[in-house]
Amino acid sequence: MKQVLIIHGGSSFNSHERYLDNLKNAPIDYDGLKKSPRWSEWLPYVLPAADVLTPRFPNAQNAVYDEWKIYFEKILPLLTGDVSLVGHSLGAMFLAKYLHETTLPRKVRQLILISPGYDDDSLEDLGSFGIESASGLGNSADAIHLFHSQDDPIVPFAELAKFQADVPHAISHVFDDRGHFLAPEFPELLEILQKD
Repeated sequence: MKQVLIIHGGSSFNSHERYLDNLKNAPIDYDGLKKSPRWSEWLPYVLPAADVLTPRFPNAQNAVYDEWKIYFEKILPLLTGDVSLVGHSLGAMFLAKYLHETTLPRKVRQLILISPGYDDDSLEDLGSFGIESASGLGNSADAIHLFHSQDDPIVPFAELAKFQADVPHAISHVFDDRGHFLAPEFPELLEILQKD
């Protein structure tokens, strides 16, 4: 059975004070309050032969790596099939950090990182998710795919080169018009997940 685990993005802060400051001072975008479809909700409908798992990781507004690690390790025993791990934004950073530090007992078929940050100082806060190296990713995945768009308004495009240096065998998918990959559909991701 194919299993696709999607780990969503979120926010992480270097201190509780920074988190509170963000809550107090970050503007609210009216359009951002409206429900908008995302590719992670679309994917289960276009991959009916796979179990597409979309768990909500703890405290996404003020995520802490150690808390996500505990939750992820509770999910790992459930991944017994033909597994693809997909991380978006902070979720991609989590997977990169975790899989660099920890080799899975059994390799997954695919590791797909979409708009991951690494360690750029221009990112407001990385909290406990900052990456020192991603060179260990190949120990846990048969194939690694990196997605980034040159017009990403959240994660600088230069972050991609850091992953490419650490994981030179990864396949990079570069776009110039996808922003932070928040569209309702993601056909390029679907094509990769459908490959045998």
